[in-house]
Amino acid sequence: MHGAAIPSSDGDRRAVSLSALSPVITPRLRLAPVSSADLAELFDLHADPRAFAEDLTEPLTELAQMRWVLGQWIDSWRRHGTGYLTVRPRATGDGRRPLLGVVGLTPLTGEQALSAYWRLDPAATGHGLATEAMSAVLARPALGARHHEVLAVTAAENLPSRALAARLGFSPAPPDRPVPGDRPRDVLLIRPPDAPLSRRSTT
Repeated sequence: MHGAAIPSSDGDRRAVSLSALSPVITPRLRLAPVSSADLAELFDLHADPRAFAEDLTEPLTELAQMRWVLGQWIDSWRRHGTGYLTVRPRATGDGRRPLLGVVGLTPLTGEQALSAYWRLDPAATGHGLATEAMSAVLARPALGARHHEVLAVTAAENLPSRALAARLGFSPAPPDRPVPGDRPRDVLLIRPPDAPLSRRSTT
């Protein structure tokens, strides 16, 4: 989501140059801030109905939609120093790094909190990659999760997403707390600052 910058541990989250950001490396993955070069692959992911099978969100239908969304994502990095990252393998035999998904954190408008996002290529699910990628994002101090509450909104029936959130340290919000977006079949999950990751999420 797009909104005003939130405070960070040093008193003010600073805008950054995308070229100055180093990738996040995990045992199997390379995470890097989204860029205009990712447009076609990001559209393919977000236009795939299989990637939204458990979701209340509709897949995209036009490249122009993804171009607009990607512009907002890139702007988040420039304004807030945090945002979405592409998920790619660290290395493949032929040197290619196909897009496996996108994950990240963005400031929430009107809240002193970050919004979590993850979406994987259906062909890449079932191997713990979303857990590995999001664990790395949440553990990276510069991305803000160590100092701010992180919120995740998902469909109540999306059991895979809710199970992933639980492994990452999220728990259901109090029933009287409003759900961003106000969709009746969504649930709000909350991760407090510096919440521990489950043992499974770090292996």
